[in-house]
Amino acid sequence: MVKQKEIKIKYPEARVRAINSNLAKKNTTLEVEIMESLNQIYKKHVKPEVREFIEELEGDEPVVSKKPRTIIEEHP
Repeated sequence: MVKQKEIKIKYPEARVRAINSNLAKKNTTLEVEIMESLNQIYKKHVKPEVREFIEELEGDEPVVSKKPRTIIEEHP
């Protein structure tokens, strides 16, 4: 089993709603887009041999799902 670190960020709520609204039209989610960006950062800053070692340790478990998920937000 791959251990995962939860990353928490603070970002203005109105901006998140605007992003989610536009991403929904593209049949994707903010979570998917952020994971794709993190994967790009990972590939850019971690040497290939280190990535290979890490990925061997992780086995065949996928790190990111390309399947869009619905994000339900609670509004007061």
